Amino acid sequence: MIFSSSSSSRNWRYHIFPSFRGPDVRKTFLSHLRKQFSYNGITMFDDKEIERSQTIAPALIQAIRESRISIVVLSKNYATSNLCLNELVEILKCREELGQIVMPIFYGVFASDVRKQTGDFGDGFKVTCLGKTEEERQIWIRALYDVGKIVGEELLTWDNEADLIEKIARDVSNKLNTTISRGFEDMVGLEAHLEKMQSLLHLDNVDETMIVGICGPAGIGKSTIARVLHSQISSSFQLTCFMENISGRSNSGLDEYGLKMQLQEQLLSKILNQNDMKIYHLGAIEERLCNLKVLIILDDVGDLKQLEALARETNWFGLGSRIIVTTEDQELLRKHGIGNTYHVDFPSSEEALKIFCIHAFKQSYPHNGFKELAESIVDLCDNLPLSLRMVGSFLRGKKEEEWVKVMRKLETIIDYGDIEQVLRAAFEPSSSKKRIRKSKSRCFTEMAILVVINLLSEIASVVADQLSSIHKPYFARISLGMSILSVVFSILDLTYKIRDHKARFRCKWPIPWFYHPSRGYNRIFGSFTDTVLLFCVVGGLIVSTINYSFIERRRDGPIKVSIWPLFFAIGMVGSKFMEKPTILKYNSL
Repeated sequence: MIFSSSSSSRNWRYHIFPSFRGPDVRKTFLSHLRKQFSYNGITMFDDKEIERSQTIAPALIQAIRESRISIVVLSKNYATSNLCLNELVEILKCREELGQIVMPIFYGVFASDVRKQTGDFGDGFKVTCLGKTEEERQIWIRALYDVGKIVGEELLTWDNEADLIEKIARDVSNKLNTTISRGFEDMVGLEAHLEKMQSLLHLDNVDETMIVGICGPAGIGKSTIARVLHSQISSSFQLTCFMENISGRSNSGLDEYGLKMQLQEQLLSKILNQNDMKIYHLGAIEERLCNLKVLIILDDVGDLKQLEALARETNWFGLGSRIIVTTEDQELLRKHGIGNTYHVDFPSSEEALKIFCIHAFKQSYPHNGFKELAESIVDLCDNLPLSLRMVGSFLRGKKEEEWVKVMRKLETIIDYGDIEQVLRAAFEPSSSKKRIRKSKSRCFTEMAILVVINLLSEIASVVADQLSSIHKPYFARISLGMSILSVVFSILDLTYKIRDHKARFRCKWPIPWFYHPSRGYNRIFGSFTDTVLLFCVVGGLIVSTINYSFIERRRDGPIKVSIWPLFFAIGMVGSKFMEKPTILKYNSL
């Protein structure tokens, strides 16, 4: 199969090409199916004006190649027609070369009879093969075997045709809706991402089941890459499923077992196209999918338990299956033993400018007079594709003065690695902005209270330290207790900020510490003020501990030393309150 965006961006003339044996189904099953498709707005090729013969006409070949989906109705006498068999060969060629979707319908026959050419179906095929060359026979045998392996509907398992036709129409609509033909032309660098994913997926290896990860910060384009992949390669699998926003699917009211059951029910309902499917144990995925070649996209996985619930073992799925997991957390993939991982890199400065310009100017380069502004904004957006698209779209058609306003707003926010807030302020109505300002003001007040309490604890520790002596040992205990409390408040303050800015701890040489989400968690979190304050309170704790140990031994400790961390702390707190309170700067853009 060609692995490029051409199959997804191709303009198809027909939604459906039907391959069928006319006398078996034209006036019955096919006429009802055509009527249902027409009702659903699905275009099916009609061969009325094409002269039928034993050889496949060029017009039929063209119609097959211009159809997004081929439906092959394999009836009892299908294999008695040279034309039907040659159509099938052409259809499977288009599946391989163009990514065409093939949906077999086994009408009054079993899939095994088609694969093995047995039963009444096989008897008709043997008659057709009389007088044919061995090469022709082998081509047809291979085509029948391949189409018999594709998962399709068997009429013999249904109570009536009406329900079957309704199911087929629903499946076709779903496939057409998930087929991405347009909308990704502005995804700069997409081809390079797809080529790298191709080398990891090893689609030619049908004897192995693989789990492949896509990781990177939020907004980098992981989900987009996964969606395009799903569109391109889904026709090579028996069943496919794209499960989006997995991190937001869990019901917090359930225990771990219940959460895993819920996720498995959602996956099976989606991939088997059965609404509200219920399961009663955690082995259901393996039971239902272990013999099927499936493609499953698990998008935005945020917790190891979610991944274990949906794809704990590769033997849950049939040979040749591919499971693609997108996540922000590369450590999650490592813990699950996923070695094949594609880390989505930030675009280059040139690519980032192009992404921004496509959304801001509807072209790949800036308008006259906007080049420097565009480059500055791209730099402030940290080359993050989602931010570039959102800011670019917001600025489209606006005057230069408004661009400058937004740029200044970005300058105040980016220092905190929080572009989402300024974008919300840009897009939300004024009432929402006031609500954001009020919320941020409250957050700032809470942090200020925490800092003041921290400082008071430090002052109390120093005062008690000065009053302590071998005759008043209880002041040494108070000083130590207040120092511990001060350290606790400092850690709480830092934790609050870490959570607010979504920073993460990384054991990264030479500094194991918390890192900002921007640039793939490569920017150290925390300001100089935060760092010095933390060292001050830790220094105070060390001095109080030393002094306490001296007092316990009935010796006067170096009580004058502990006042110096207080001087540093007061200075740092003062500078902290003099910092620009960017979280309050939410005027109208």
